[in-house]
Amino acid sequence: IADALIKLGKGPWAGYIPDIDLWSPKYCEGDTRIIGPAFTMVEKSDTTSPKPTEHFADAAHEGSVVVISAPPNVKNAVWGGLMSARAKAKGVQGVVIDGRVRDLNEHRQMGFPVFARSHSILPQNAFVRPSEIQVPITLSRESPVKVQPGDIIVADLDGVVCIPQDLVDKVIENCEKYVAIDDQCMKALKNGHGVQETFRKYRGT
Repeated sequence: IADALIKLGKGPWAGYIPDIDLWSPKYCEGDTRIIGPAFTMVEKSDTTSPKPTEHFADAAHEGSVVVISAPPNVKNAVWGGLMSARAKAKGVQGVVIDGRVRDLNEHRQMGFPVFARSHSILPQNAFVRPSEIQVPITLSRESPVKVQPGDIIVADLDGVVCIPQDLVDKVIENCEKYVAIDDQCMKALKNGHGVQETFRKYRGT
C-alpha cells in the first residue's frame, strides 16, 4: 500500500503512521488486520475545550476504525477495556491510538484489535478529555499524517497506513500489480536466482 501511495505522489511518508504497534489481541504477533473508514476523535488537555454531545464510543460507526489523536507527551491512557467492549458490540473494526492504551488483558480477552504508541495505568479523565469527533486530525508529531473522517485505515503487524478516500481505487489497482510482481520475484529468489537478475526482469530496476 505504501509503495502504491508513493507512486501516486502521496508524501512525505505515503500515509504511514509511524511508531504505532499492535497491542491486542497479541503484542506485535499474529495475523490481525483491520481495514475500514476512519472515525476520528481528538483528545485535549484544555478543560475549556468543547465536548461532543454524544460519547465517541457510542457514536462510532459499524465497520469503522476509531482513530484517536491525543496530546503529545501525556502519560495517561485514552482507551480502556470498557471502550473496547462497547466498540466491539457496535461492530467497530478496531482502534488506532496516537497515544496510550490501558487494560491490555481485557482487550486481549475480547480479541479486540488495538494499535497504540504505548500503554499506561493512568485513566483518561484526570488528564484529558474527548473534545471533537469526526473532524480532520493530524497524527504523529515526528512525521505528521493527516487523517480525514472516512479515509481508509489499514493496520496490521507491519504498521498503520491511511489511504485518502479519493485514492482508494488507484491504490487497489497499483497494489494488485505490485503483489503479482512480488509473487514472481519471490518464486524466482526461492528457485536460486539472484536479486539483481530478478529485479531487473520483473521490476525493471
